[in-house]
Amino acid sequence: MAEDNPILKTLPPELDYISYLTVLEYNLTAEQLPVLHNVLQDPTLTANIGWDLVHLLLPLLPGSQTCLQDVARLGNPREVVLKVTELLEGLTIPEEAEGEEQVEDEEEDHDELAEGLSDLAIQEAKVIQTEQPAAADPIPSQHVASLEAKEQETAPEVQELPSKIVQFSALVDMLAILHPRIKTKHPSRFLSTSLQAVLPAYATLLKHDETTETLLTFVKAFVGTRRPQLPPRKSSTQILTQIQTQNVPQSAPDPEGTDESLAPEEDALQRKLLQSFLTFVVEGYISSLPFDDDVVAMSWSTRLQEHLHPNKSIPGREMLREAFEHDEALHRRDSVIGQMLALARDLNLSPSDLIQTLTSPEESSENDDEPDNLPSSAADVPHSRPGCLYLLCATIASTTLFHAPSTVPPLAIFPTYSTILSNHLSNPSSPSVGTEAPSAIDGLLFLGIHILETTGLVQPPKDDKMFTDTLRLLSLLSANTPFAPLRYNAHVLTSRILHTHPNDQVRLSFIKDTLEHCPYENLKASAVGWLKDEIIAANSPLSPATGDTANSTNLFTTPTCLSTLSSHLFLSPSSLSTEAFQAHIPFFLAALNLYYFLLSMPGLAEQ
Repeated sequence: MAEDNPILKTLPPELDYISYLTVLEYNLTAEQLPVLHNVLQDPTLTANIGWDLVHLLLPLLPGSQTCLQDVARLGNPREVVLKVTELLEGLTIPEEAEGEEQVEDEEEDHDELAEGLSDLAIQEAKVIQTEQPAAADPIPSQHVASLEAKEQETAPEVQELPSKIVQFSALVDMLAILHPRIKTKHPSRFLSTSLQAVLPAYATLLKHDETTETLLTFVKAFVGTRRPQLPPRKSSTQILTQIQTQNVPQSAPDPEGTDESLAPEEDALQRKLLQSFLTFVVEGYISSLPFDDDVVAMSWSTRLQEHLHPNKSIPGREMLREAFEHDEALHRRDSVIGQMLALARDLNLSPSDLIQTLTSPEESSENDDEPDNLPSSAADVPHSRPGCLYLLCATIASTTLFHAPSTVPPLAIFPTYSTILSNHLSNPSSPSVGTEAPSAIDGLLFLGIHILETTGLVQPPKDDKMFTDTLRLLSLLSANTPFAPLRYNAHVLTSRILHTHPNDQVRLSFIKDTLEHCPYENLKASAVGWLKDEIIAANSPLSPATGDTANSTNLFTTPTCLSTLSSHLFLSPSSLSTEAFQAHIPFFLAALNLYYFLLSMPGLAEQ
């Protein structure tokens, strides 16, 4: 009954708001949540206590979801946003450290809270005693006894907290309700603070699809729904149902709000913040995807190769294009990326914007790491470079693999792709090239293969250094990347770009440089293959370097190329130790294959 329920009995003005929060802290249980839900329908009460209820309701999830929505709808939005942000930051604490800290806090605060509760109960009993007849004397003492008994029963119990996934979803869902309620000249300041708290929490929960879906729903709350809702998907785990904003009851206005319309600069800043947030979410999602020997993240480059050259697939082996259609987990990746692309379009994040980010030099600020360094304009908000790469690749893949209308402007290997490649990879002289994130390497190779297929011939740069640096980066990928599909795609891309340069001297110099200075035997073997391909192409009757269009003799049709490279091609195995010889086997086999080819081809042996 209401008179026996302390949550109802001590409602303000019976007690002040702070004292009432103390009563809630000691009496709030899962069974009391329906009662609290009814109490929170009072906008004045919720506006005064809502900000301090969030941390009490969070351990009671998922049952407290409705009450958290009440706080988000009717509480003071500015205070509640700051509290939610603080709790999101707490989700980044490792569970072991969090548990130790919680135990210490409980030991320190338990005595103080117990003493405060007892004093409060005695004061409440005195108030009730003065208002009741003498016959009602036993009621206050019974009430005090029940509170003390409840304290003794609940104090030693350790309540099992809901998973961080459930807490994260509930807090982000609250932000989706709170931020539209804030009416101020600079709502971007609140939004920026919240987004900076959400991303680190998301980074700790990347491997769970539910957290990504939560963030996509959060962004949709800002941009609105511009297309029909997707049909519900089956979930393998019981997770908190996402809030559908159209079903949320009416929210209270901002008690401190103003009716001033936002300045165009502020509106642009908020949009840029959401664009940046989306790019970082895309980066986190794709970088966290599991991979094996065949499937690397989205496997865009391999799927594109299968689409362009289906005759090169291994008979009896399922192609990745088919696997992404039939396998539920792989198909889900395409589905999630499709939702991210739709949100990028809604936020006016165009392919041209993505290319601009990918080709621009990375700007660093001394104050980037300071949490209080809030952006003052849209130009101050950076995009995630890997996230932009993935979004650009996804946009292209929607056209090449799924036949959607093309929205990407024409691209060129030089200088556009060359700049993107150098911005993502280490210096060509660094041994770390090829050890970058496999998902990023897959995206870079996919982009290069797409450009070659759409533009055909490569227009070489005026600076030969850009040409050789690009080839070095790609060739190092083909040597160092631990995944066979990526090594093959990098090798194909390197070979095609090399063979398209119109100057045979440049091509020969690159092959010679690789044979002479490259420390990787598998890459030296590739260089022998490039030489063989050049000789075949140069001696072909259809070669553009022979005939009316040739101004000089192609070096690969003369003995000059072999005399230039012979000291690096035909080494003496006897001068090597057994271990060194075994390490050189791939190169020796490639050189032997070339030697046999030269002897067996009519006309070449005489040269």
